[in-house]
Amino acid sequence: MERSVHFRAIVVRHTNYDEADRFITFLTPFQGRVSALAKGVRKMNSRKAGHLQPFTYVDVQLSKSRGASWLVTQVSTIEAYPDILASFDKTVRTSCVLELADRFSLDEVENVPLFQLTLDTLRRIAVFEDIFPVQRYFDLQLLNVTGYRPQLFECVRCHKKIQPEDQYLHYAMGGVLCPDCGSITAGSRKITMKTLKYFRYYQTHSFPEAAAAGWPQDIRLESENLLTGYQSYLLERKTNSQEFLEKL
Repeated sequence: MERSVHFRAIVVRHTNYDEADRFITFLTPFQGRVSALAKGVRKMNSRKAGHLQPFTYVDVQLSKSRGASWLVTQVSTIEAYPDILASFDKTVRTSCVLELADRFSLDEVENVPLFQLTLDTLRRIAVFEDIFPVQRYFDLQLLNVTGYRPQLFECVRCHKKIQPEDQYLHYAMGGVLCPDCGSITAGSRKITMKTLKYFRYYQTHSFPEAAAAGWPQDIRLESENLLTGYQSYLLERKTNSQEFLEKL
């Protein structure tokens, strides 16, 4: 018995298969992460090829028989983002976003907030000149919508309210440690009060409010290192895109 599904999705990545086919990974709102085989898509005359490139928002129909893989039967582009592909930095940063969305999603499990966050981030990267705040907003909201929201307002060990001074961040404990607890806890990483302030603001405010606040240059390296470190801890490895970015 054959069945089919129809949905809107973001093309996250593809993997070559056999001589002319590709497996396409989609991020969807109601079916989560879905992988499907696009037959003949690597042929020169393929009509589907242009619609199945990463960074594309598409309308797609899949079908499969019992025990078989999903097959892409129809696909059309809803939105493409040429401004991303025209910029090397935007391309790399978008790759980081999509790889994280892929890694934190589950196969065929609904996560509408993750899908909407990822789609909104693609749109923002395409139009914003300074994409650092866009990516940091994605990082912090990603942790919110996938159940890994770090505790940033009280010490995760003694539960005292965080005071306006430099603190510590502990990945395994899932949040901030006060100076007294952080100084005696293995695995603690220092976080300046200024960086913590921006983490808190981006965690709890809308994107327009966060974008208006910007992100100061003097804490960009620290904040990116802490956030990507936390993501790597949760995923048990760095993403390929982040490793590539660090080599540049």
